[in-house]
Amino acid sequence: MPKRILFVDDEDWSVTSYFEKLRDHHIEVDLARHGDEAIEWLQKKAYDLIVLDIMLPPGAKIGKDVEPRKAGAILLHMIRRNEVLDMKTTPDVPVVVLTAVADQKLLENIRQLHVTEIFQKPALFDEVTEKLVALLKTERAEQL
Repeated sequence: MPKRILFVDDEDWSVTSYFEKLRDHHIEVDLARHGDEAIEWLQKKAYDLIVLDIMLPPGAKIGKDVEPRKAGAILLHMIRRNEVLDMKTTPDVPVVVLTAVADQKLLENIRQLHVTEIFQKPALFDEVTEKLVALLKTERAEQL
């Protein structure tokens, strides 16, 4: 069974370059552009890894009054506390944060939610990709 990654990022142009590279490693990739879409994906499929941006539109399921600057952190909190109804992914799923957030206090709060790694945007493409592949321990697909 192929490994699965859920990318949660409202700026799809900033993460789609990862998709082709990850698919070369036989990794399935889905994209959620806001909090509600992330929750819907988590209710449909079990993921082996989540790549999470912190700044994104929250959606109604996270809370319309939530600041977009903190929506990803609240989503992570919901995942860790198993508060996503009918979630197929385990609450201890590895999470890699890929964000432009520079607020050190917020980043420290996120670290306390047991994230595997935090990459600041703009991150080095190869460094992020290598980390994701290593976390999933997949073999590179043969080149055609």
